[in-house]
Parts: sequence; C-alpha cells; structure tokens
Amino acid sequence: MSQKHSQSKPRPAEGDDALSTEKHLEFGHNNHWFKRLTVILVLAISLVLFIQFFNAISTVLLGVLAAAIVSCTLSPLLKYVPGPRAVAAGVLGLSLIAGAATIVLALSWPLAKPINNAFANWTSSEAAVNRYLSEKNTKFGFVPKDIHELTITLDRILVGGQTGGQFFGKLSDVVLSILLWMVFIFIGSIFLLTESADVLIGPASLVAPPNHRREFQLLVLGLGPKLRRWVLGTMLSMTIVFTASLIGYSLIGLKLAVPLALLAAVCEIVPTVGPAVAAVIAGIFAAATMNSNAVAGVATVYGIIQAVEAYVILPMIMRGAVKIHPAVTLFSVVLWGKIFGVPGLILAIPINLVLWEFARTFLISTSPHDIMPSTQLPIRGQHN
Repeated sequence: MSQKHSQSKPRPAEGDDALSTEKHLEFGHNNHWFKRLTVILVLAISLVLFIQFFNAISTVLLGVLAAAIVSCTLSPLLKYVPGPRAVAAGVLGLSLIAGAATIVLALSWPLAKPINNAFANWTSSEAAVNRYLSEKNTKFGFVPKDIHELTITLDRILVGGQTGGQFFGKLSDVVLSILLWMVFIFIGSIFLLTESADVLIGPASLVAPPNHRREFQLLVLGLGPKLRRWVLGTMLSMTIVFTASLIGYSLIGLKLAVPLALLAAVCEIVPTVGPAVAAVIAGIFAAATMNSNAVAGVATVYGIIQAVEAYVILPMIMRGAVKIHPAVTLFSVVLWGKIFGVPGLILAIPINLVLWEFARTFLISTSPHDIMPSTQLPIRGQHN
C-alpha cells in the first residue's frame, strides 16, 4: 500500500522546478537590494541627525573621552585602595577632587599677594597695552587696536568665534563652564572606574564588525597607557613651564609676572599653539609697560622653555605616548579648535591619538599581532 501510495504521488514538472528556482533567485536578489537600500537610508538619517545635533553629540563624545582619560590615569592606583572595586573607585575619585582643591588652596597662599597686586594694577596696565596697540594699529593697520579686539582676533583664529565669547569670554562664563565640565568628567570617570576593562570594552566592541572585534578590543585597551602618559607629561610640562616662566619674568622685572606665568602654564594644555599665544601676550604686555629689552627677555624665556620641552619633556614622557609629527599636531590643533571649540583645543592630542590608532589598526595593520603583540585583555574583576 505504501509503495502504491508513494508511486501515485504526482511529480512536479521540470518547468515548475525551473520557475520556482527563478522566483527564489529573484526574491533573493530583491531582498539583497532591499537590505542595501535600508542600510543606505539608515546611514543617511544618522548623518542628518548627526549634523543637526552636532554640538550636543560632540560635547558628549568629548566628555566621554575626557572621562576615559581620567579613568585611565587613575586606574593603576585602584590596587592600592582596599575594598571592592566600586568603593575603591569612589574613594579614589573623591580623593582626586580633594587633592586638586588642596593644591589650589596651597598655591593660593603664596600667590595671593602677587595676584592681588596684579589686579590692583590692572587698570594702568590695560591702559598702557591699549595705547601701545592703538599706536601699532595706526602705524601698521592690521594690529588689533585694543585688548578686546585682540581677544576677538585670537578667538577667531583658535576656535572660529565671531564675537570673542567662546575662548576669551566673560570670566564668570568660563569658570562656570570649567566647573560643569569638571563635574561631568570626574563623575563619569568614577563610573568608568567601577567596572573592569573587559566589562566596558566588550559591549563597546559590538559596534565593530564581528571579524574585527578582537582588534577593536586590543586597540581600546592599548590606548589606556598612552593617554595616561599624555596626562602625566602635560601635568609635568605645566609645572615646569609655570616655574620657569615665573622665574624668568621675575628676573626681567615684568609686571603681572605671576598671572602671565599662570597663563603660560594653562596654555600648555593646547600643544604648540598655546605656548606661542601665551608668549605673544606676555610680549605685548612687556612692550606696553616696559621696553624692548623686556620683550627680548620674554622671547628668551619662551625659547629656553621650548628647548627644555623639546629635549627633556617630550623624549622622557610624551614621545612614548604620542608619535605624531609636530606639523600634524600644529594643524590638527587649529582644525579641532575650529570644529569642537575649546574642548577640541584641549583634547587635540588625544583625538589625534585615537584617530591614528584606529587608522593604524583597521587601515594599515594586516594582523592583530601588528597592533599589540604583548597586551592581553584583563580578567574580569582585576584592578586594571
């Protein structure tokens, strides 16, 4: 019965098989194009949203980068704090804030009197600088006519501002912005420290294609030591520049020596361009309030400091972390300042470093062993 039943089944004709195969291939071809069009549409919508909300997105991304830099810098200290990782991260973050406040208070005592004198003499100094700039503007034409116009010019050069309010804005706005950024960065870094590296890097690697996720994980993990060295190098550079500038400006008798030395130290955050801007401002004050010998003294101090940075600080600290040509750094600082504003100026080196590592990993390197031959992902729960 079963053989008769099976023999009685009608077999599909060869024409029907060909038609079915043709329809299946046509459906697969149409489905393939449908997927492509969907991907293109999603990318187009994402690009439009990114452009529309560029300021908000870039602020968040740079904030995350800054928090990650602080987290990478503090992570080696976790092993010295007893207790669970989350508690150790909180204690370390609060200790950092307390330490920063202590340093500010400690510096405020010896610098309080010079800074108060500088503020007391600011009116006469400002008038002298304005007269000097006005004379040079009348003589050459392209020189800013006063301090306000000078700040607008620097703002346009550095961050593309049109009103002088982005980089050299009101003091209250600048202080408020710095405080908000500090809170965002420190809180974000504490949250990043509460989890081990593999817990954070694993989910983040899902944005990469499956066959490149291992390379992505090694890349992100390898950025930690380099960013840490950049932070340490920048802090050391700021300390050396402040000390050397204060000594040099005091020896040549420059008025407002302490504020100008502080400005030189803060401008060290912005590589290449920042020290030059600080030196130009100090030179203008020297020319307006003293004489040409003081201007030559400022130039000498600037030259000595740059030589110390080039032959001591960079080879000892920074060069192991950031192997980027100085010319690339110079132009990229201006580029990131134009695109991202003040955060772009401050984080120019980390942005260059991240972009270079991604390019080296996914465009230049051909093997995961070329990326990081000796680095292994940490085991979950370790203080790394």
